[in-house]
Amino acid sequence: MGTTQRISPGVSGQPNWGDLNKSVTNVAKSVEKEHSPNNSETDAQQDANDYKKLINRRNYHVKAVYKNLIKTGGGAKSITSGKSSSIGKAGLKSSGKIAGFFSSVGSSGLQNALNNIGFGNLAGKSIQDVVDYLLLYCADSNTGMDDTAANKASCEVWNELAELAGNDLDKFEELLKDYVDGSGLSDLLCSFWGYYIFEHLSQRFQEKITQQKGESISTETFKIIKDDIMGQVKVLNQTRQVSKIDWKGPEGTKQIETIFQSIINIISDEDNN
Repeated sequence: MGTTQRISPGVSGQPNWGDLNKSVTNVAKSVEKEHSPNNSETDAQQDANDYKKLINRRNYHVKAVYKNLIKTGGGAKSITSGKSSSIGKAGLKSSGKIAGFFSSVGSSGLQNALNNIGFGNLAGKSIQDVVDYLLLYCADSNTGMDDTAANKASCEVWNELAELAGNDLDKFEELLKDYVDGSGLSDLLCSFWGYYIFEHLSQRFQEKITQQKGESISTETFKIIKDDIMGQVKVLNQTRQVSKIDWKGPEGTKQIETIFQSIINIISDEDNN
């Protein structure tokens, strides 16, 4: 946290920050209203109708959050090409490093892939040692919100993989190889982008919403946003057709951008921006 004050809605050249701030606040207001006591003596059917309207309104505001986030970055094309000054660039770098490392493990094994990035011998090392090093390797820097969002998204996916492997290095290597051979890596990159987008929102606004609405409302607000993003990512994982990809070459770079574009499109309900 502690980053909210770095964003000043309405800054010259960033006219959509105010809209993004308002849409996040509106989600929190909807959540707050859901939890407010209903003192009116209405029947159960009326209560159900009112609740449905409230949920629909909340969902509308959640969608507005995504649309306004994309606007702050200059549109989908600017973001997914790495040309935006606020979002996209660090994510593309980190996801490229993740995909490249997976590809190296698939072609030459975990030890050789780690040697190539300066880790050294695996003897006596734990899976946490490997994950910690990979987090440093995938991090470009930690100087801005975009860098932090990419780093946190990387942390989510590497830790999830370690957990899936049962903190066993042999299983970790096997898992990475399987991901490269099948659709697992593409699915993992979808999850990376979901976490990345969420982190951009939580960094900018969660502290502010906590100050305005209290920790409970803030926590639920951002849980709703995160669950919505990751739920849409899961649907995308299930519907995308993935062929064999050379993740180290231009084809891999293009595929990463395509996945990012798909995530941006699905959360904003837009094909182009």
